[in-house]
Amino acid sequence: MVLGVGALLQAGVASAGPLVRTGAFKEATSSQVRAMLARDNGTVHGTIVSYRGSVARVTVVVPQPEFPFPKFEIHHVDNPTLDLRAGTTVKFTFIDRVMGFSHSFQITRKAPPFPMFPKIRPVLAGTELSPPPGDGKSVYADFTWRPAAGHYYYLCAIPGHAHMGMFGAIIVK
Repeated sequence: MVLGVGALLQAGVASAGPLVRTGAFKEATSSQVRAMLARDNGTVHGTIVSYRGSVARVTVVVPQPEFPFPKFEIHHVDNPTLDLRAGTTVKFTFIDRVMGFSHSFQITRKAPPFPMFPKIRPVLAGTELSPPPGDGKSVYADFTWRPAAGHYYYLCAIPGHAHMGMFGAIIVK
């Protein structure tokens, strides 16, 4: 049996948990992406992005180019630690800008290191694989998460990505 690239990638990606389905992603223009980035209400302190208030609006981008390694970017900080308050409603917008390649954004309590083929369980919130963006386009998905106090991690579940460093911490106090 021959599997396509999408099937091979999906085989290595955890699909448990309340994830935004691949088919729920929407296409966005550059001006729409700029507007989404402007809605993020975090404050940068070095490698930490802090959110205060009852609603945190977090915009996560997979920027292009992504070489030598894929990464997440929030407020122009690579794979930052997110600092949140317990009881906050967190409204995530996940944007994939990498033409022709899928990514995911998943939240878990499982700490790094992450294996080459991460089978993360449970996934607490996030997205399945994004559909690959076309030339000059981005794709995005929105989801809401209400975390309790604790330590969490976000990662891309594409095989090898979290293993190579495409993850970050979330601290909820």
